[in-house]
Amino acid sequence: MKVTEGQYFISEIFRSIQGEGPFAGVNSLFIRFQFCQLTCNWCDTKYTWYQKSGKFSLYSEKELQKIIHESPARHIIFTGGEPTLYRLDKLRVKEKLFHVETNGDIIPTLPLQITLADGTVIEREAMKNDILKQFYWIVSPKLKNAYQLINKEKLDFWAKQTQAYFKFIIRSNEDLEEIAYWKNSCNINPDKIYVGLEGISLHSQLQSPLVEEIIARGYHFSPRLHIMIWGNMRGK
Repeated sequence: MKVTEGQYFISEIFRSIQGEGPFAGVNSLFIRFQFCQLTCNWCDTKYTWYQKSGKFSLYSEKELQKIIHESPARHIIFTGGEPTLYRLDKLRVKEKLFHVETNGDIIPTLPLQITLADGTVIEREAMKNDILKQFYWIVSPKLKNAYQLINKEKLDFWAKQTQAYFKFIIRSNEDLEEIAYWKNSCNINPDKIYVGLEGISLHSQLQSPLVEEIIARGYHFSPRLHIMIWGNMRGK
């Protein structure tokens, strides 16, 4: 399968609240893109990874713009999967606020040609930088607990973006040490770092010793509100 410019493969579209990060609680329209170049072991949206991992539909640029324009939600959240596999800059609609949830492993202002593990080929041109500056970027680099490797050059790029916030998911104090390493190596502003707890149950989000350590290190705590309210339910 080959995904080319102008094609947008979407896993699901739904209305909910933003559950994590600096905009937690915000009434939003979610557009979840299909396909991801990473394979994080604790990922709770594995149905978005490949061609056969879940159901998805093909949309055009104009179809998505119409959905965005007609949504009563002012905040539009591109999530995935990995949204930066697609030309997000072409989906901008006036009077809407756009958020992109990305793993930070792709630089959007560079052209892309990538082959996923299932053989899916994705190609797109570089996104326009002036449009991207109008988006909020929620960058979630995957720590070693996800069995992934962070690319310093790419994290350096995001650390320099004024509209970028960072969301790290942890399981232990060791993960906080890794966050400190990347914060110092890439000069990330600690006031832009949000730390969440891995898990898909209410109990997983209520670990006071870890939260106290997050506070002590000067980071923001980011509980997964949607998990606390609905559990791991699709479309929430």
